[in-house]
This record gives sequence, structure tokens and C-alpha cells, in this order.
Amino acid sequence: MSAILAVVGPSLPTDAVVRRMLGAMSARGADRAELWRGPDAVLAVSRATWQLASEFAGDMMVLDTGDCVVIADASIFYRADLCAALRARGIAASSGLSSTELVLAAYRAWGDAAAEHIEGDFAFIIWDRRAKRLICSRDFGGKRPLYYAELGDSFVVASLVSGVVEHPDCPTDLNLAAIAETIAQFWAGSDDTVYTAIRELISAHTAVWSSGGRLSVARNWSPPEIAQGPTSSFEDGAAELRHLLMRSTSERFSRQGMTSIWMSGGWDSPSVFGAGQAALQADGSGRELRPVSISYPVGDPGREDELIAAISNHWKAPIEWIDVNSIPLIDRPVEGAHERDVPFAHTYEHWNRALATTSRAAGARVSFDGNGGDQLFATSDVYLSDLFRGGRWFELLREWHRKGGRNPRAFAEWALVPAVPPSIMRRVQRLRGREWADYLDRAIPSWIRPDFAGRYGLRERETAGMGHRPADKGWRREARYFLTAPAFGRAFKSLGAFALESGVELRSPLLDRRVIEFACTRPREERYEGRETKRLLREAMRGLLPDHVLAPRPFRTGITSSYSDRQMRASFPGLMHYLLDAPVLGELGIIDSDAVRLNWDRYLKTRSNSLKIPLFLTLHMELWLRARLRPEQTVKPADAPTRVRTGAR
Repeated sequence: MSAILAVVGPSLPTDAVVRRMLGAMSARGADRAELWRGPDAVLAVSRATWQLASEFAGDMMVLDTGDCVVIADASIFYRADLCAALRARGIAASSGLSSTELVLAAYRAWGDAAAEHIEGDFAFIIWDRRAKRLICSRDFGGKRPLYYAELGDSFVVASLVSGVVEHPDCPTDLNLAAIAETIAQFWAGSDDTVYTAIRELISAHTAVWSSGGRLSVARNWSPPEIAQGPTSSFEDGAAELRHLLMRSTSERFSRQGMTSIWMSGGWDSPSVFGAGQAALQADGSGRELRPVSISYPVGDPGREDELIAAISNHWKAPIEWIDVNSIPLIDRPVEGAHERDVPFAHTYEHWNRALATTSRAAGARVSFDGNGGDQLFATSDVYLSDLFRGGRWFELLREWHRKGGRNPRAFAEWALVPAVPPSIMRRVQRLRGREWADYLDRAIPSWIRPDFAGRYGLRERETAGMGHRPADKGWRREARYFLTAPAFGRAFKSLGAFALESGVELRSPLLDRRVIEFACTRPREERYEGRETKRLLREAMRGLLPDHVLAPRPFRTGITSSYSDRQMRASFPGLMHYLLDAPVLGELGIIDSDAVRLNWDRYLKTRSNSLKIPLFLTLHMELWLRARLRPEQTVKPADAPTRVRTGAR
């Protein structure tokens, strides 16, 4: 990964300012940096030494071909396929090109649609000098961020908010609605950031800025239609999925030595492990895929040690174990607030940091995770509403019985309410004196002041950001939403950053475009039927994982709530004074401190995640705001070294 930035327009910052902008993003790599300057654009990039290897971003820093200048934060997969497609369009290309050179080749072949044809984890910026246009793109996985601001006649884009803020013309007025959205952890929300002047280029989007200040932002990838009919049998589908996962892992392996996998005892990361081991066995390269796993105490609902050991033993792979009790939920909160680019704090930050640190200590530069399994191969009970809506009432009752359904309220919640048009539900709830919320909505925490929520239209902002296809209902709508809601990309960006700071690049073989597009064609019954979930994924792993691991389970395993509850109860009380003693959030009119105290007491009784996570996020938001609004607490990162190049010819 790299830090990249560009400023275009009639007024450009000095080299010293550009160095400060890069310095503000030093967490993304600062061992080597390069700056390019032209009459109406300046581009810069910095990265860590290990990222200069060809399998990562590469040693091509700034690519200047006279007509175009390109910088990229990218690891590109399926290079042979991309090069074949480029040659078909008359563009000479080879797999040995750097990621930056491949981005330029794709731009020459497809113009602004280049990102649609590149498969990988990427963010890139292209300055088309002749057309005086800046093209900025991100992939749908979201690990490589970009943020931008329109500052008068100038346009600024950078990998981190901190890089944009360092521009001397960038205002730092706070966006109070975005602050509240972050506390509530809205899934959709908007492209707003905590600063009114800065926006996020959401994953799977391309922004194009043209001379004269014209800016357009559009999607560069969307999932296909969901489950329009299977193209093969269940058995053939499982075989195809196995092949796709073997290819996906092969494309993402470290080219030499060991790749780690952050493995649980569930079905997602073990499927990546099984497919990866089968791929390594087939290629005979001698490379290694090693699990890094977290051990929970006997009796803890998070414990999957025995399942993990069985999976690893199946392939005779050693395990790097981490004791969960050695991982804090909250660590160095004040210092971390100074260092954090944005106020959002991942609930399991230190859990993931421990996985990354252990992976690097074991010798890995690449780690795999299992993210994507829930989105692609499972669904919630909302599919019951599809049966009700379609008049398949016998099947609906059969499914409810197979689930052991007993609670009439739960039946209504999943089978009936989602089938009622939202306009009708809103009218019903108004008559009952309640605010109607879609089941995909995140609740507004009760300590956010109601007058604030109403004045800033928080519920309306979330609803507007959800998007909707009229044809998508029930589980299809959910499946699409879980692939496009901005919150998931933001979480993946955080995970990638944690890994990067430990010297590891995190990759997600399940979030492979080919795997996603295949999964979207498959019927709901392969995701969830009766009490069986992830049926197709499990079948695809038959023979690659132990049978008892793939068998249906009578109860959920790997539940991390007990760990986080223990940690929350131990660490949160000592930090409560930040939220109760003249908090900045209170001064801004966003929260009610008394309501915070009341809901903390309620959490101690209920252990509800719907209280725990927003309380956690509220604390970290308060700390982040204090770090920036109280000058005595401000810590500035060191400037990054920069080699200056000129764009003059």
C-alpha cells in the first residue's frame, strides 16, 4: 500500500506543503517518496520499502509518459487475463509491468472505465495532461481509500483525510451530521466525512475532475442481478466454486515463502484455507499457507480451538496461536485518537492488529482473511418474507417449523413486516406514534439528542444512502445491500490499515470479482434452508476440510461477544469521565451525558451489542475531537522524505 495525492488547478501548493501532506499520511509508508510537478498539477506518492517489490505496489512511483501522469496504490491480480484483454484492444502489455504501468495501459484501452477492467485492491490517480482531466478510482473491496475536496478552483485528492487537511486552503469546519452518523455506525449514510469540506470517494466509484472545476462521481462496479436462476446443479455449482476459490487464492498468494491466513473455526476463512492448500498442492511451488488463530478459554462461546486444530491437522499445517486474553479491546485510547486519521474506531482493532503482528513475526508479508462469506453465501431470515409475498405459505410454514420457530413476534418481524410496502409501514407507525425504520437501518443511539437528530435529518440521511432497486426485495435486496453499503468498505479499509502498519498486506480471496459474480447467480436455498446455512460453500469444500467441520452445527460457534463484554466492562468505566465531564460532543449539542450514563447502566444489565458498539464509538469520537480541538494534545506526524521531479519537457 502507498500514500498518493494530487492537487490540480491554477493555484498549486509549494513542494514544502506537498511534503507536509505526504508526511500526514506516513502511516501508509514513508521510506521512499516522489513528487511530480507540472504547470497545473502536482502529484506525489510515498511507500514503504517492502512495498517496492513487484508483487505489491512496485518500484514505479510516478509514471510520466508526456501525455499522462499516473500514481497508484495497487496490487493487481489476474494480470495475464488483463494483459490478454489489453492486447485485444491493441495495447502492448505484459504481466511483468508494474501496477502503475498496468493502470495506465487500462486507461489507454478503456478511458475513464479503466477501473471496470482491473481486478485487484487498488486506488489510483491519473492526470491526463492533454485533456486536463484528473481520474481517481477505487476498487469495490475498499482497502485502499481516497478522499477529496474542491477548494475554490483547485481539486485535492489523497489517500487519507489527514493529507487533504494539510492543504493550507482546506477548511476544518466540522460536519456534525457525519459525526453522529459515525457514532451510530450507519451502514449507508453518505460520502460526507467529519469535515464539511472533505468527501470520501466511496469504494467502487470513479471521480473525474475536468479543467474548469467540473466534477462527476459514478460507480465503476455493481453486483449483477441476484439469483435470476442457477445455471448449473448444486453439485456442479459447488465444483465451480471450488475452482474459483482455488484460482482466487492462487492470484493472491505471496510469490515467495509463507502467506498467513487469519483463520477461525467457522466456514469462511477455513474455506479460503482449504482452497488455498489445494491450489498450493496443485502448483507444487513449495510455498506455505499458515493459520494464525485466536485461542479462547474452555467454555467461552468464542472458542473454536478444536475445530481450528482439526482443520490445520488435515493439511499438517502449524498454527500460530494468540491468547485472546492478551488482546485489549481498548488500548492507548488517547494516543490512538491523535494518530487515527478518521474518528471511526473498529471495535476489534486490537484483535486484528494482533493477527497482523503475529503474521509478520512468523515471516508473512501477505495475509488472507475470510471476509465476504456472510455476504455471498448466507442470508438472514428475511427470505421468509419472500415466501409470504409470493403466496408460498405452505413452504413458509414448513421453513418456520424446520427452524424450530416458536416466537410469533419473530415470525412477524421476518416474514410479514418486510413484505409490507414501506409507505404503508410508515403510515402505520405514525398512527402508533413511532418512527418506522427498515430492518437494515441502524438505530440512532438514544443518547444522541432527539432535537439534533431531527434537525440534521439523521434517519433521512441513512435512508437516502441505502439505494434501492424496485426488483430487489427480501433476501435479494439484503444481498445487494451487503455488497454495496459503504460501511463494509470502510471496515475493510480499517483492517487493511492495521495490517499495513505491521508490515503485512491483507487480501480477501472471497471478495474476488469472479467469486462475487458467481455467487450472485445462485439461488437462496444454497445459502440458507431450514437450519442449514452456507450450503454451497460447505459442499465446495468437501474433501478439503474435515467432514465434522463441514457438518451442520447445533449452535453457533466463534461468538466474540463474551470477550468484548469482559473487556468493555474492565476498560470502559475508567474512561467514562470523557463522556460525562463536559464532553465536546455535549458542547456541540450532539449527545446527552445523562443518557450516556443511563445506557451504560442498561448495557451492564443486558450486554446488548446495540448499546455496546455505539457506546464504544461515542467514546472514541469524543477522544478524536478532543485531540483536534484542544491544541495542547495535538501531535503532528513527521514530514516524509521526498525526491522532487519536474513535469517540464
